[in-house]
Amino acid sequence: MIELGKMNLLKVISENSSGYYLGTSDSTEEVFLPPAMAKTKYQVDSELTVFVYVDGNGKLLATEKTPHAIVGEYALMRAVDTPHFGAFVDWGIEKDLLVPDDEQKVEIRMGEFHVIRVCLDEVTERVFGSTKLGKFIQASQFDMEVGAKVSITPVQKEELGYRAIINKKFLGMIYHNEIFSQVVIGEPLEGVVKKLRNDGLIDAALQVQGVQNLFDSKDKILDMLSKCGGKSDLHDKSKPEEIREALGISKQSFKNALGMLYRDRKILIKKDGIELVED
Repeated sequence: MIELGKMNLLKVISENSSGYYLGTSDSTEEVFLPPAMAKTKYQVDSELTVFVYVDGNGKLLATEKTPHAIVGEYALMRAVDTPHFGAFVDWGIEKDLLVPDDEQKVEIRMGEFHVIRVCLDEVTERVFGSTKLGKFIQASQFDMEVGAKVSITPVQKEELGYRAIINKKFLGMIYHNEIFSQVVIGEPLEGVVKKLRNDGLIDAALQVQGVQNLFDSKDKILDMLSKCGGKSDLHDKSKPEEIREALGISKQSFKNALGMLYRDRKILIKKDGIELVED
């Protein structure tokens, strides 16, 4: 069965001068792939992964482009048109996504970026966007555990940190006191899950947590010392911003890693800095 608003693995059933007709072996339903939306030329029975949507005339179309989000996902999207009945946002494919007036938590204005949830009305088979996210957050069913590696896309800077999209499927936060590298709105970063909250949100972090973070911090300190001739003026009394700029880690991680390196007799801790112990 062809899934509307999602990526589908389909087979070329037939082709003509207009393009390709795609489908599955267990259904008579077909979707049209124009040549302009295909990455290359295909033969009958070729398999390809496409995104399926409905064009302005109600016709099923396929494209090999991947949209910013499929049905059930979130993405940060920019408004490209604002007619009286809603707002169209850049979906990342040939067709823009409509966010109807009654699906806007606040009015979307031309050029603004908003977090959009892509939805499907199963009765009308209409794919649309929504910024009324509360009901989706409350219904979150997590498919990950604390400590899992995730993709984090910051979408809005706030007092405590950044609102973020997690794996395109959930919303959450990363906090300023745990950010030690540059953050750019809309650019995905690698991180880990810290907490799965009862309110349907996720607390995440950009640095690996726990023991792995400690080992990573040790490696960064040793690497820095080897590049600086075996000595550094950083020490456990250094300012957090100095440590963050030099190593990209928190002061607490730095101090914990220093303690382990000292116990392992890898470094000497002096009043004016740290020094690598020669083998």
